[in-house]
Amino acid sequence: MFKPLPLNGIPILLGLVFTTAGFASTGYAFAQSGPYLATTSLQTPNKAAIKISGTVTDQETQTTIPGVSVTIKGRNAGTSTNAKGNYSLSANENDILVFSFVGYVTREIPVSGPVLNVQLKPDASGLNEVLVVGYGTQQKRSITGAVASLTARNIKDLSITSFENAIVGQIPGVQVQEPSGEPGSAPTIRIRGVGSISAGNEPLYVVDGFPISKNVEPGVQGDPVRRTVAFRPQPANPLATISPGDIESIEVLKDAAAAAIYGSRGSNGVVLITTKRGSKDGKPNITVDTYTGIQNPARRVKLMNSAELTAYLKDARNNAYLQDVPGALASDPNSVRLTKVSAIPSLQAANYFIPDDFVNPTGTDTDWQDVIFKTAAVHNTTVAVSGGSEKLAYYVSGNYYDQNGIIDQTGFKRYSLRINLDAQPFKRLKVGFNANPSFTDQQRGSTSAPYFADPPGAVYTALVTSPTVSPYLPDGSINQSDNQSHLFTEDGRSANMTASSNPLAVINYIHDNLNQFRTTSSGFAEYEILSGLKYKLYAGADINSYNKDYYRQKAFIDRDATVGVPFGQSNASLETNWLVEHTLFYEKKLGDHAFSALAGYTAQKDKISLNQVQAENYPDDLVQTVSGGQVTGGTSAKEEWALVSYLARANYAFKDRYLFSASVRSDKASRFGKGNRTGVFPSFSAGWRIIDEPFLKDVSFLSDLKLRASWGKTGNFLIPNYASIGLLNPANYVFGNAIANGIAPSTPSNNALTWEKNTQTDLGLELGFLKNRIFATVDIYKKITSDLLLNVQVPAGVGFGTLNPLQNIGKVENKGIEISLSTRNLVGSFTWNTDLNFSANKNKVLKLGITGDPIFGASANDTRHVTRIGDAIGSYYGYVVEGIYQSQAEIDSAPKDKIAVKASPGDFRFKDVNGDGVIDANDRTVIGNYQPDFTYGITNRFGYRGLELSFLIQGVQGSEILNLTRRHLANGEALTNSYAFENDRWISPSQPGNGKIPRADKQGTVHNNNNRPSTFQIEDGSYLRLRNVTLAYTFAANTLGKKFPALRVYLSGTNLLTFTKYEGYNPEVNNQSTSNNTPGEDYGAYPLIKNYTFGVNLTFK
Repeated sequence: MFKPLPLNGIPILLGLVFTTAGFASTGYAFAQSGPYLATTSLQTPNKAAIKISGTVTDQETQTTIPGVSVTIKGRNAGTSTNAKGNYSLSANENDILVFSFVGYVTREIPVSGPVLNVQLKPDASGLNEVLVVGYGTQQKRSITGAVASLTARNIKDLSITSFENAIVGQIPGVQVQEPSGEPGSAPTIRIRGVGSISAGNEPLYVVDGFPISKNVEPGVQGDPVRRTVAFRPQPANPLATISPGDIESIEVLKDAAAAAIYGSRGSNGVVLITTKRGSKDGKPNITVDTYTGIQNPARRVKLMNSAELTAYLKDARNNAYLQDVPGALASDPNSVRLTKVSAIPSLQAANYFIPDDFVNPTGTDTDWQDVIFKTAAVHNTTVAVSGGSEKLAYYVSGNYYDQNGIIDQTGFKRYSLRINLDAQPFKRLKVGFNANPSFTDQQRGSTSAPYFADPPGAVYTALVTSPTVSPYLPDGSINQSDNQSHLFTEDGRSANMTASSNPLAVINYIHDNLNQFRTTSSGFAEYEILSGLKYKLYAGADINSYNKDYYRQKAFIDRDATVGVPFGQSNASLETNWLVEHTLFYEKKLGDHAFSALAGYTAQKDKISLNQVQAENYPDDLVQTVSGGQVTGGTSAKEEWALVSYLARANYAFKDRYLFSASVRSDKASRFGKGNRTGVFPSFSAGWRIIDEPFLKDVSFLSDLKLRASWGKTGNFLIPNYASIGLLNPANYVFGNAIANGIAPSTPSNNALTWEKNTQTDLGLELGFLKNRIFATVDIYKKITSDLLLNVQVPAGVGFGTLNPLQNIGKVENKGIEISLSTRNLVGSFTWNTDLNFSANKNKVLKLGITGDPIFGASANDTRHVTRIGDAIGSYYGYVVEGIYQSQAEIDSAPKDKIAVKASPGDFRFKDVNGDGVIDANDRTVIGNYQPDFTYGITNRFGYRGLELSFLIQGVQGSEILNLTRRHLANGEALTNSYAFENDRWISPSQPGNGKIPRADKQGTVHNNNNRPSTFQIEDGSYLRLRNVTLAYTFAANTLGKKFPALRVYLSGTNLLTFTKYEGYNPEVNNQSTSNNTPGEDYGAYPLIKNYTFGVNLTFK
């Protein structure tokens, strides 16, 4: 069902924004009457609009320039020059026209009359764009590191919750994965591969100069008392508190030369987010950007219907019966089967019965995906006011975002306010202030876990639940009874099907809500001491409060038929992050020599506290807070870390042609051992602008050519706060005749614990042709992470239990290539631009501890993943399926399978990897990995006058998925519903199916163990996705009158088509996305979302 767009809330949002911005004299008064908002101008009206025309020419050649963008500053209105360089548009007499074109310097010219001819000066490099880098800005042409950028133009029409989603497919070397479509869930960003096993792999995020924390809510998630398997829901996304509409640019620092200025936190790359600022043209600019849309699952899983499952189940029971019981006939009724099986004590009769629901079908054929998924609405409204004068510039915005989930009881809401102020009270003094208070409300439920977990996941439960079962009882209540089917409880006498909960009960009776209130604020003062020498003081705070409430209702019946065990839990946490920075910046140019230098000191401290309480024995579900039940436990915790740093950077350029840069940062961090808390992280880089050499002066088709090289060292700060300190845990002991409370060591200390060090070398080439209408960038890199942190097992006799301390004893390598290509294919009244990017990365472990022993999964018993020397981190580990046995003679001549008890024709034939004539655990090998061979993205933008069409195609090649749902949906035992491809299974030598699916066998685990970890569970995760399509139209200026000078409407679609061989919902799935050692697992994740939105962007003055 759709939620109506809360129109009454929009005037309130508008009023809040304009009240906040009132000090800046926007020139409007506002009044609300019911659902309507009235605006009254307090300023003198603009002069009448006039039609302006002219010609744009090249200042040097005097030739006309087609395709020049001509826009009205501060509005979404404009045009472009035609094939003869002519343009015309309507504007007010006090407007400013902006003329821009690739390869030329942008000009801003006030309207002075009906005819305005303009000359543009060629920009030989086309790279005078200013990019944000660590602690400053640089012209793109002078940057010697690997830095990529996106602007607000790349984001404006996307229906996204958080800015990370905007990076998908647009920057080479940056892989953004969306493992879950759950509203508010966090995407995963990896820059140039995975560099750590035990530490974090997320980049550092810096918002308007503040390195912010990406901690997710602390504490135990879900139901800790009854949870039998440690499956965690997808983490919340703390960065979703930032409205994408407030972002001006996103810069990604990829190599060590660019990121080393952030030292111990630059190992995984750095993402710099710059928000919008006010202008100084004196006029308030008011924009309203709103869209609404609908959402559906991007894909559906193909499952069996009732008739197919009935045939499949009968086939599985009959095959097992005929194989294990002498004299058995497939036509034997259950009464005869009971007699024959009972004569064999080692067998259980229920394994060979045909359940009553399948002997006498009820006619029910439920599509459980239809039952749990729905069409859901999404709304977004952003109102912003910006403007100012030479003394004060302001940007104030408010955002309301509401995304309903495609599964009931899931959704995400955001309310945010942003205030950015810049002032220059004196000639040498600049001051500024930023504040971003926000509140988010995320409903998560229990969606992305296996059906056998506690609590179960609704998605996986829907996949395994039999279509022969009705979701509701005759009285309309949710069916949790075994009266209609034995699916919901294990009844060995008649069914012996795997029990599960009703997915509707999981959705409606288990609640998991997370609220986050976050305020990030900062201020700065910059004083020019002497010409070229500036001192800057920067200080800020990031205050983050989480409140999480979990409740399982009394009405919920678990898969083990446990009835009425309500459970509640409440978590509250507060994180405060303080930062102060002092920097000195100096720049000087003397003739052909240009020099700049930066020196600084920073200190940052973070504190976090947690309180958790849980309760049981609720009398009913009316009061779902912990006070409504009997409190049975609780805990509290406090942690903190601190970082003190000194930094410096120097840049030198000779003739703007020979470029050199060096930086160093010294970090002292509380997280490491006493003797190793200080780390020094240097970098060096150089660039050669070959295009400016005299010998290329007459090469007219070449407009830019630059070589750059860099080397640097960074560190990884993302480890637990107290990993180097010996920890104590509560422990009881006998004292006299009583039990006394005490404490005991749980992990040993490690004063030698130090940083993971990332050393990276990068070579880059930048090429421009035809005044940069064609521009390409190529980077090759090699990144070595040494002193890799690993959890090392200590001898049992030491007395530290199973908690293994971190030690620096590993090494891993990432090397690859990145290519980006931008082309301006057509210019004039019809334009066509293309942006393409490609990246390939190879990950390899070089060293593991002293002995080099492999690391298995998340624990010694988890052998589905392995990290071993020579392979990628977290590779899949198991047996290799060579084919399917077609005859008993083939089985007899094959290597002896010590894991199989009794193989039959139709079973898998596993490979003898080590060639010793037997199949055993020694034949397990690496059978794939989650990391792709390469990724790519292609964006095309077409324009004709005010009409725009753009589409983004994004893809991944070579990634593989460990589809653990096959353990139940394709195991041949027919204990649950199954994938539709099981209809192509092996039935007989004359009916071999597609040659890839083994026979159905209820006792398959006992007979041949076809379900052991193997290549059968590995699927190709490659995909090509139509990520976004947008059709927009910008109306001519003042179409709605002078008070509304710009109007733009658009239709947009996201995740419209995905081409993949993967059987599941999403080839980006990664249920344990927070684990480096166990990536790529799918056990029923929330599907990726496909949406369609309609939006309006309105500017008024």
